[in-house]
Amino acid sequence: MAYQIMIDSSKQYIEAEQGANLLEILHRHGFSPESPCGGNGHCGKCRVIVDGQEVLACCTTVDRDMVVSVPGVTDCTSDRAKSGERTASESRAVSMNRPERKNQMLTVGKSSVSHRIDPIKEGYLLAFDIGTTTVVGYLLDKETGEELAAVSRLNPQKVFGADVITRIRHGLKGALPRLTTLIRDSLTEITGELCRKSGVSPEEVGVVSVVGNPAMQQIFLGISPENLASIPFSPVLTRMETVSAKAYLPLCENAELIIAPDISGFVGADTLACVLAMEMDRTQEITLLVDIGTNGEMVLGNCEQMVSCSTAAGPALEGANIRFGMRGETGAIDHVWMEDGNIRCSVIGDTEAVGICGSGLIDAVAVALEQGLINSRGRVRAEDRCIHLTDRVYLTQEDIREVQMAKGAIAAGIHLMAEKLGLELEGIEHIYLAGAFGTYMDVDNACAIGLLPLELKGKIKAVGNAAGSGAKLLACDRSELGRGQRLARSIGFIELAAIPDFQYCYAENMYFVMEVSENVETIMVNDVTKWIDLARELGFTAAQPLKVSTLHPRTDVRAMCAEDKCRAYGKNWTCPPHCGTLEQCESRIRSYSEGILLQVVGKMGKDIDSRAYRQTEQRFLELFYAFSERIREQYPDALCLGAGGCRVCRKCAWPEACRFPGKACSSMEAYGLFVTEVCRENGVAYHHGERTVTYTGCVLI
Repeated sequence: MAYQIMIDSSKQYIEAEQGANLLEILHRHGFSPESPCGGNGHCGKCRVIVDGQEVLACCTTVDRDMVVSVPGVTDCTSDRAKSGERTASESRAVSMNRPERKNQMLTVGKSSVSHRIDPIKEGYLLAFDIGTTTVVGYLLDKETGEELAAVSRLNPQKVFGADVITRIRHGLKGALPRLTTLIRDSLTEITGELCRKSGVSPEEVGVVSVVGNPAMQQIFLGISPENLASIPFSPVLTRMETVSAKAYLPLCENAELIIAPDISGFVGADTLACVLAMEMDRTQEITLLVDIGTNGEMVLGNCEQMVSCSTAAGPALEGANIRFGMRGETGAIDHVWMEDGNIRCSVIGDTEAVGICGSGLIDAVAVALEQGLINSRGRVRAEDRCIHLTDRVYLTQEDIREVQMAKGAIAAGIHLMAEKLGLELEGIEHIYLAGAFGTYMDVDNACAIGLLPLELKGKIKAVGNAAGSGAKLLACDRSELGRGQRLARSIGFIELAAIPDFQYCYAENMYFVMEVSENVETIMVNDVTKWIDLARELGFTAAQPLKVSTLHPRTDVRAMCAEDKCRAYGKNWTCPPHCGTLEQCESRIRSYSEGILLQVVGKMGKDIDSRAYRQTEQRFLELFYAFSERIREQYPDALCLGAGGCRVCRKCAWPEACRFPGKACSSMEAYGLFVTEVCRENGVAYHHGERTVTYTGCVLI
C-alpha cells in the first residue's frame, strides 16, 4: 500500500510504501535533513515536522498520508560558507568587534611547490579532493597549470552519516551503488560548473586526478569497502594507476583518470597528496602534518623516514555529535572569548547564533577551562551541567566529553608517532595543519586544551587544502606519479590500537592540560549521597562513601592477574597489561576525590553452591553496569571498577580499538586493589556470614 507525503515548503508530493523509513524516503527525493549518525537514532538532528508534530525522521515509519516540513532543507549543493570557505566579512562578532589578539589566529600557508607542466595527456586539467564532509574540484590551465576555477560542495553521502565508518556499514548493507552514484554525480556537477565558469568544454579536459581517504576513493570507484571493515584493514589501492575517465565522469569522455594509492587502509591518497604538496620528503627538518577532520590523519618525519597514523577523532570538531553543533555556515558561532567578565561570541553572517562550529567549540572549551566552568577532567561545574554561550546555544556535559575523546585521540597519535621515531616533541620543527578547520582554529586555544601539544606552540602553520594542492601536482606533472608511488611504499603506518600503551595514552590525553584559575569559586555540589541513594534503590545490598585515600594498588594483586586464570590477561583492553602499569593506575586513581563502594550479597543453599555464585555475580553485573551508565551521564569520566573483566561485549574487541570506551569497566583487581583491604579500610564487611557470597565494586567521581 502506498501513501502520499507532501513536502510543506514546496507543496511537492512524493510516494512512499507502507512501512518505509521516512528519513530514507526524504533522502531518496533530495530532501536532506541532517543525519550525522547515519539514521541510527543517536544524534537527534534529523528533526522534521510531521502533521504538526516534531519527530526524528530516522525513527518514523510511513503509516499514513503525511504533511512533512523539513527545517533548513538543502539540496546537497553549497556555497563557500557551507564548505568552510568563509570570507573575513562573514566572521564578525554580533553587535561588537572581536578584540585584536596577536599571534593567535593561524594564517593560511601556501605550498611553495610550483607546477611543472608535463601531464600524462594533453588538455585542460581537473583535480579533485573527495573529503568525507566536503568535495573540492579545481580546473587548471593546460599550458601553465594556473587555477582557472574552484568549486566546493558538501559531500552528498552525508545523508548516510557524517563519518566514514557509518558509510562503510551502509555500503556493506547494500547501499554501495547509491553511495557511488551520489559521489560520481557530485563530481560530474562540479565538473560542469568549473567548465562553465572557465568557458571550457568538458571534452577538452585531458587529465583528471582524484584523491581521498581509502573509503571515499573505493566508493567513488565502485569498489566494496569490505576490506576496511575488518582486520587487517589492508588497502585495495596500492599502485598509482591511470584509466579512462569516461566510465566515472561521462562529461570528460577524452580524459585519463589518475588513481592515487593509499598509504594504508586508514591513511589514504589525500594524505599522500598533502605530503607531496608540502615536500616533506625533500627536507631534513622534522615535520608533523595533521589533517583534522572526521578522522585525524597524521604524518611525522623527514626525507629519511616518515610514519603515519589515523585516529578516530570522530566528527565532533566538524559539528556532529554536539548538541548545537553545525558546519561553518551562517548562524554558527566561530569564535568565543571573555570580555568585561562575560562570554562573547562571533557569529558567521553577523546574525543570531543557532549553533557552533569546530573553531568556536575549541574556543568555548578553552574559555570554560580558564573561567573554572569545567575542571581538568572535563566535569562541568554548573548545576545544570551546561556552559551557556548565548540565550539559545550552550554546551552540555556530553559535548565536552566528545571534545575530550577527539583531542585525546589526536594528541595520543602525535605522542606515539614521536615515540616510534625516538623523538621528543620539542624536536619537531614544523607542524602543518591541513584542511579548512585548521585555517580558522585559534592555535593558542587548541594548545591550551591539549588538542595540540604545548611544546609545538609557535611552530604551527595552516596550509589550507594541501590535499587539493597535491592532486593538482599529480594532474600537472607525470613525474609526480612516480614520486607518489615511492612515498606510498616508504611511509610507515602505525596501528595505534595495536600499541599496548595506546589506551592509557589516549585516556591520559583526554584530560585538559590548562590550569584553572585559583580565584574561581566552584559551584559543584557534593552529591555522593544522591548516588548512594540511587544505588540502594537499584538494589545493591550495600552502598556507601569510599575514601579514595584508602585505595593502594598492590603488586601482589596485579601478580595474580598475570597468572591468567581467567584467560583474559593481555586479551582485554580493561585488563592488565592494557589497562596500564600499576603506577599509571595509581596516578589515575589519585586524580579523583570522591568514591562510592558497592556490594551485592547472595545466599548459598550449601557450602559450595556454584549456582548461587553465578546468580549473585549476574545480579551484581546487572546493577553495576546500570549504575555506571547512570552516573556517567553526569560524570562521563567516572572510573568504574567492578568485579572481573569488562562485560559490555561478549568478547573484547582487542586487538582492535575498544568499541565502547565510554561504557567499558575495568575491575578492582586489575587496578591492583585488594578488595578485602578496601572494605576493611572503609568500614564495610567483606564477609557477610556463613553461606554467603559477596561481589564488590567501586566508582570514583
